[in-house]
Amino acid sequence: MTADGLIYLDDVVLITAVVRRGLGDGVVEAAVDAGAQGGTVSYGTGVGHRERLGILGLAVDVEREIVYVLVRRQDEAAVFAAMAAAEGLDRPGRGLLFTTPVERLAAYGSEPEQGEPQP
Repeated sequence: MTADGLIYLDDVVLITAVVRRGLGDGVVEAAVDAGAQGGTVSYGTGVGHRERLGILGLAVDVEREIVYVLVRRQDEAAVFAAMAAAEGLDRPGRGLLFTTPVERLAAYGSEPEQGEPQP
């Protein structure tokens, strides 16, 4: 930790899931069970070629939940696999999952104890 109270990490990956409305909490629970500290769920509306499906070309529900989970690189594979298996993401139309490398992360807080997971 630095004098200003910030912790700097450079071994972090952001896992993002874009899922159907109502599935976000289950995806976060799966991530936590696999070792993540938690996640953030936000809401969005999808646009694209799938929005005009259904009877008579009426628009279907395109509201989505976006789940963001930061994990250490060493935990990425396990958390990603758990999130992919959660809430039936292996079925069409349920959502998608991807990772983004985080070059550097700064967070305010105390240093974790030895062996304590972070972020």
